[in-house]
Amino acid sequence: MACEADDRFFVAVHVGAGFHAPSNEKALRSAMKRACLAAASILRKGSGGCIDAVGAAIKVLEDDPCTNSGRGSNLTEDGHVECDASVMDGESGAFGAVGAVQGVRNAIQIAVLLAKEQVSGSSLLGRISPMFLVGEGARMWAKSKGVASDDIVEGADAWLVTETARNQWRRYRAMLDDAKAITNSTASVEAQSRDLPKLNEGGTQPYPPKTLEENGIADTVGVICVDSKGHIASGASSGGIALKVSGRVGLAAMYGSGCWASSRSPSGDPFNVGCCVSGAGEYLMKGFAARECCVSSVLSDDGPVNACLRVLQSVNERSAGFLLVEADASATGVGISEKLKAVEIVAAYTSSSFGIGYFGSSMDRPKLSILRSTRLQNQDGGGQFAARINLDVEKL
Repeated sequence: MACEADDRFFVAVHVGAGFHAPSNEKALRSAMKRACLAAASILRKGSGGCIDAVGAAIKVLEDDPCTNSGRGSNLTEDGHVECDASVMDGESGAFGAVGAVQGVRNAIQIAVLLAKEQVSGSSLLGRISPMFLVGEGARMWAKSKGVASDDIVEGADAWLVTETARNQWRRYRAMLDDAKAITNSTASVEAQSRDLPKLNEGGTQPYPPKTLEENGIADTVGVICVDSKGHIASGASSGGIALKVSGRVGLAAMYGSGCWASSRSPSGDPFNVGCCVSGAGEYLMKGFAARECCVSSVLSDDGPVNACLRVLQSVNERSAGFLLVEADASATGVGISEKLKAVEIVAAYTSSSFGIGYFGSSMDRPKLSILRSTRLQNQDGGGQFAARINLDVEKL
């Protein structure tokens, strides 16, 4: 017996590329499961709710302190939470994003509102609706729209900043201060010793500690949703890298980089695909990683897995993860609307681990996994996962 066409849906989530401690797996799986179920509760109502479903799922992940988004985010150099988020609708192309915003518990809610206003064209006097807001302006705009925010940053930080994040910040801040002291000390000695160029030759040079990326800090969460007609949307949210400079906007907010969704191929043919990306933003933003994954998947002759791996290798980022979903939806006759038949989900990653989960209308429960790379996978260009889910059947 086939699933009813109006009830079909699919949702995929990830909790970042990096290193996820085995001791934290249970909490991460729980967060992904609840995110899948939150999106499903909206998608079951029929078509047209993809952006809201993405927003609902990411809100769950933002509220869970085990992820680096919303509550529990990495702290800036001066000890505050600044969040980035974005969402994109594949059918309309609407995109909404917020960057470096303080004092807001759920940055994704602002991104969703921005995307919806582009579709509705609700701005007065014919003004162009904003697509991307940052900082205090983003917070005040959100407050005017009823998005929950505190009057002062410290009020929001009381909820957003967790003890774990604060302890991590203290540890890394001390490392940074030590590195600055070493650098300044070295510069001073060099300045005093210009007439003695051989003084330190052959001696040991104190180096700064390893970079924070080498400590395996997970970044960016992401969600991709598909409704009963095959319409697709994707979104991303992040607290950014640890000790980031205040005002830094990362991958999760940047157009074409943190998330992408499209209902058409470059030639204009129907092709529903969405992607969300995690990793060091300064590298991945340059290559418009999420968009390139989708375009590569459309044009690929050897499947979406290889398409994603090619993009992953091209950006040369050693700790990144791509999550991509292709939706198979077609009309059965003239005048009959499209219906979702199946999806293909793909994950490609170069990080130590990559947490993913997915749930479809033909499944009894979400499937959740913390993918972990092996030495052989790293030699082959990265870890990978792929599955095709038939949604035109009874529950699995």
